[in-house]
Amino acid sequence: MLTTEVDTAQLAVVRAIYEDAFPADLRADFDSLLDDRLVVRVAEGGAPEGLAVLRPLGGTGWVFLRYYAVGVRGGGVGTAMLGELAALLADEGCSLLVWDVEDPDEPGLAAHEVDEHRRRIAFYERAGGLLLPVRDYAPPHGDDLDDHAPHLRLMCLPLGGASAPAPRDVLLAAMTLRYELEPDHPAVLRALDSLG
Repeated sequence: MLTTEVDTAQLAVVRAIYEDAFPADLRADFDSLLDDRLVVRVAEGGAPEGLAVLRPLGGTGWVFLRYYAVGVRGGGVGTAMLGELAALLADEGCSLLVWDVEDPDEPGLAAHEVDEHRRRIAFYERAGGLLLPVRDYAPPHGDDLDDHAPHLRLMCLPLGGASAPAPRDVLLAAMTLRYELEPDHPAVLRALDSLG
């Protein structure tokens, strides 16, 4: 079951799931996540199993998935939670979920990091996620990640039977509405050029 209402004890478990799922250089300050919409999947007894941090993309009806993590991998919780999240957002009238993932083609990655990044993309693709053909996608993270600039790819999931929009439109929404860049910012222009 998904909920946005968690008590202090549950929030501590959610924080532990978040900190376990993301290395320090990819984590924003946990308290800053609460500025966005925190959705938590809880087991029947109320124990948190996973979290999603969501931010609307202006008035598009699209939602950006800032963070997504489950506490136990390999048991189907992640797949179930993503399906429940997609259904919840579709019921609320949203038509697209957008997120970024680490790029397995980033130069200098160790073999285990490449495998992990590929597994993560494959997980989202099995759930209906689309890996967009944006190759030079480098949104600024600023204070969120202590100026760490991970190489990323952009993905989306159409909701409620909606069609997938043009990759250019998804890219512009992510860069201008999530990362608040102007359409003519060099990072936006580089990413647009990478679409070909």
